[in-house]
Amino acid sequence: MKKTNLSIQSIEKSDFQIAKEIIKPDIVVNSGIKEIDNLTGGFKRGEITYIDGDSSLISRIPDQICVNTYRTFHNDIIYIDAGVCVDPYRIAQYARKIEVSQREVLERVHISRAFTVYQLATLIQDRLEQAIKRYKPQTLIIGRLPIFYLDSDVESKEAQTLLRANLHKIKELTKKYNLITIFTNLDKKMLSSNRNVRKIIYSNVDEVVLMKELELATRVELVKRQENIVILHLAEGQLRLQEFGMVI
Repeated sequence: MKKTNLSIQSIEKSDFQIAKEIIKPDIVVNSGIKEIDNLTGGFKRGEITYIDGDSSLISRIPDQICVNTYRTFHNDIIYIDAGVCVDPYRIAQYARKIEVSQREVLERVHISRAFTVYQLATLIQDRLEQAIKRYKPQTLIIGRLPIFYLDSDVESKEAQTLLRANLHKIKELTKKYNLITIFTNLDKKMLSSNRNVRKIIYSNVDEVVLMKELELATRVELVKRQENIVILHLAEGQLRLQEFGMVI
């Protein structure tokens, strides 16, 4: 039988490549809400996560991600505000809470506001990549993403076309620049199937974190992984049995 001649060099190279792939860690940033971070494992680089629902907790998450991105990576953040949801004061407040320099964090958060679906499209299609090259961010956040696509002044088909085009562009940039990309939606009525906006977004992201407000808690579901958890709304200073290592 004829022996196959494999060089030591080729074997070592192959083994090294395999080992390197196995031990390569995920690059993640946390939301700052322990239960969500335990469930998701953090928001990962090269992926798009959509945080949808009616929970009041959603409004806190982008601010905390801005601070946690800076604390973890000392990198910049691009925050596109599609629903007048950015609050620099809340970002500074969270930075102070976890003892991170407020000034340094705010200097690293680059905010762009859109007031129409067309302004949002211009930001995403024409200006976003330039901003990424300039600031080299680790994280991209788009707050209240769906709001303009539900505008009654924009025809349904046009809104869907713009949404698909913008999602395609964001997906392309997320992969190209290894971004941690996060969309949010906070709607007390929940985002309905109106214009298929929810369906289009869900099918173009890597994971959906659906947060539903209950009477004394928030139910958090990872839609694609079909996992869930409940966050209890405790009064200031209250602790749960888990805090003492006591789980029934």
